[in-house]
Amino acid sequence: MIDTECRVRLAEPRELDATAALVTDAFAQYRGILPAHIFDPYLRDSRDFTSRWGQADIAVLEAQGRLVGTVTYYAEASREGMGWPSSVAGLRTLAVAPSAQGHGYGRALCLWCIGRAQQDGARALTLHTAEFMMAVCKLYEGLGFRRCPSHDLAASNVLGFSPGLTDQKIIAYALPLDDAG
Repeated sequence: MIDTECRVRLAEPRELDATAALVTDAFAQYRGILPAHIFDPYLRDSRDFTSRWGQADIAVLEAQGRLVGTVTYYAEASREGMGWPSSVAGLRTLAVAPSAQGHGYGRALCLWCIGRAQQDGARALTLHTAEFMMAVCKLYEGLGFRRCPSHDLAASNVLGFSPGLTDQKIIAYALPLDDAG
């Protein structure tokens, strides 16, 4: 059940460090699942809100006066550099503080992105994740996102680590928003 005292809003520049710390806490659970050559650059990239500022909207979810979640929304997913075509929106770096998980905050952040994509007239809302992130995959599928294997990627291509190291598949989802979907 979502806290009625919560709200999703755009982050302020002064909140970027706190938002990055929230992502570090939320993603710490994956440190033991991913090898360091994948996890460390993934975490660095996920925390890098400064490079996304001006290219995307960074939203935060505030509950009881503290930041407990974040998501980045791209009105034009092709700007994200993950192979999406133009005219679709993108969602990335969905994170909820460990102490706040299980309260519907991830869902609220996703619904905020869906609403933004609809307002922007996007044909779809797209994202990438990993199969081992089972709870978030279940969340996306419950919201109507569909697997989009033609846009799956390899972590080595995105994060740029050396060939020969263990790789990780990055899976794609899309939520159709137009009548043809």
